[in-house]
Amino acid sequence: EIDRANTIISDFLSLAKSHDGELRKEGDLNQLIYRIFPMIQADATTRNKEIILNLNPLSPIMLNENEIRQLLLNLVRNALEVTPEHGSVIIKTYKEGNNTVLAVQDQGDGIPEEIREQIGTPFFTTKESGTGLGLAISMKIAERHNAELVFDTGKDGTTFKVIFRMPLRVSRTI
Repeated sequence: EIDRANTIISDFLSLAKSHDGELRKEGDLNQLIYRIFPMIQADATTRNKEIILNLNPLSPIMLNENEIRQLLLNLVRNALEVTPEHGSVIIKTYKEGNNTVLAVQDQGDGIPEEIREQIGTPFFTTKESGTGLGLAISMKIAERHNAELVFDTGKDGTTFKVIFRMPLRVSRTI
């Protein structure tokens, strides 16, 4: 019970904390994913599931690596929880116009329509032991990165997408 209380408090503080002043630097999203892949893969293997990477070439983006790592871990762990045994979670990166997209796709049963609007609300959870803060924190992290966290869901699973909005470059003529 103490560990659970500690987790809830830590998650809540992470959500409430302002990270505006924290270092964001140009980084390679794919390299960040490769660096944490062994940990994600180990988590999947213990659950008899697999992680599939489908990473496409990307331009560097401004990011806080610790925050994006936390966001990715939250999305992957949620996906692993709903994916059936021997199923797969797919992590994708790709360009969509000027934007960079990170997508995490599960093979669960989809999100019931009656709770879709509550997804990301602090303390809302469908899990017996969940805090209801993982997606709320992930949404805040996305927001701090000029990104949007959206999802597509259906009976064959759910895909959460983090869409990093790229600023348009201004061309100047002299």
